[in-house]
Parts: sequence; structure tokens; C-alpha cells
Amino acid sequence: MIIDLASFAFGCNLIEGTGTPPWGTALGQQKPDYAFSHEGCKELLTSMVYNIVPLTQVYLPIGRGGNVVSGQEDANIQLASVFHHVFVNGKKINKPFTMIIYKEDSLSHPGRRHLKYNPKISFRQKNGFVCTNEDFLRDVRNTFSLSENACWFVYKIDASIQTELHLSAIFVDKQHSVTYPDSRTRKQAWQQLIELER
Repeated sequence: MIIDLASFAFGCNLIEGTGTPPWGTALGQQKPDYAFSHEGCKELLTSMVYNIVPLTQVYLPIGRGGNVVSGQEDANIQLASVFHHVFVNGKKINKPFTMIIYKEDSLSHPGRRHLKYNPKISFRQKNGFVCTNEDFLRDVRNTFSLSENACWFVYKIDASIQTELHLSAIFVDKQHSVTYPDSRTRKQAWQQLIELER
């Protein structure tokens, strides 16, 4: 499934506008029902159901302030999945990755659902061990020799095999952050990089 460009990105700055990623992709845009229509999402949702975990064990930052809530505290957190066999550009990452389906309750898009993959999502196992998406991302940086400031982004999330999650990433600059004049310029540059990968 192709995710929203710049929704899962690191190390990029904009001279005009905000470069903060939204850490999610809407799965349907058609009012009034917002049915799942994003290309490739049905296959991904099937794998998420296969890898489902109790909402009581999942924590997600909500809103601009980043208030962290558990799945049982927020009824809009509808499904949570933890993948233990995750690959980035075909390389196995040795940490799990958690994704959430979140139902929007805004006045403009009530009921629209988003696939959320925020780095601050965490999963607390029954033995008390906590794994976070930040742990996963740290292992990605180690696997691909990326600095903390590296500019890179994920543009596709696939799960054709239900036990595996595959992320497609572009490493713009493995050592340094990159500054773009605005989001339009960044989008054009990144789309060209994706085309070169195909």
C-alpha cells in the first residue's frame, strides 16, 4: 500500500511550512462512510487482523500535545497489530513494529479511519517488556548505517504474507538532514527518487 508521501519521514526541513510528519495515512476519503478505498489497504488490513494484539497493551500519542493514551482509554483506537517479521528494502529488522487503525472524530471527517505508525507507539507485553516503534527505527538506522540526522522516508507498506511486513524506503542522505524550500519542492524531488527505484 502506498502511504501518504512525507507521512513517515525523517531528517527533512522546510524553509516554508511545517515539515512535521502526520505519521498516518487515511484509508478512505469518500464521504459520508469513508469506506476502505485506499489501494492495497484491504490486503494490509487482513494481515493486521492476523497480527492483532489487545488494545489494553497498546499506547499511542494523540493530538498536537502528544498526550499518550492506551487503546482502552480512547475508543477511537480500533485495532492494533504488532509485526515481528519486518523487512525494510528486503533486509530483516530485529525489532517488532506496531501499527494502529484510528477512527477520526473531527467535524470535517467524522468516521474516517487512519493507519497510524507513529514512532512513539508502544506495545506492553504481558511479561512487562515494552517495545516501541522508536526501538524499531533505531534498528533500521543501525542496519542501514544511518546517522541520527539522516534524511529518509518510507513510501510503501506491504503485507502480502500475513506474518511479514515489508516497508519500502528511500535514503535521501544517510548522514545529513536535507532542507527543501517548501513541501511542493520536496514532493517533486521525492517522487523522482521513487520513480528511480521502480
